[in-house]
Amino acid sequence: MNRITLIIALLLIAIAAMAETALIIKPLTGEEQAKALSQIGYAKVTKDSVFVYSHNDFLFSKNAIKDIRHIRYGELSETIVTAREDVNMTTCRVYPNPTQDMLIIDNADCETAHIFDITGQLLQSVSIQGDQTAVNVSSLPRGEYLLLLNTKTYKFIKQ
Repeated sequence: MNRITLIIALLLIAIAAMAETALIIKPLTGEEQAKALSQIGYAKVTKDSVFVYSHNDFLFSKNAIKDIRHIRYGELSETIVTAREDVNMTTCRVYPNPTQDMLIIDNADCETAHIFDITGQLLQSVSIQGDQTAVNVSSLPRGEYLLLLNTKTYKFIKQ
């Protein structure tokens, strides 16, 4: 935790004056989240999560530390997807990836999840229950699979 706090603090201090430089967080799954350093007031790191706030305490993003692939800084133009001003804190997350037994789905905006093999054959349909649903994938053989939630597809690996 202290290492991440130090890295974020050094990044914010070292390049805060650069107008188009951004703090970029890449989760294990999903799209990069980027926010211009000039708009960031502070970052807060707890034992479980990284929070990024504006100067007037608006929460831009929240990421579980276990779900972060890397944190870096760079130009906003370097990123394919940049964070919006209206960050949706109910973004769907699918983890862990790779998985062995259980696949967790957080904040799915649908009633049913569908699992397909890489050839497109439907293998399993699961009812989504509440904000978090655990899907048992232990019976699937090792390999790559696709999870369809509404119109969004997530690739996951079963070990």
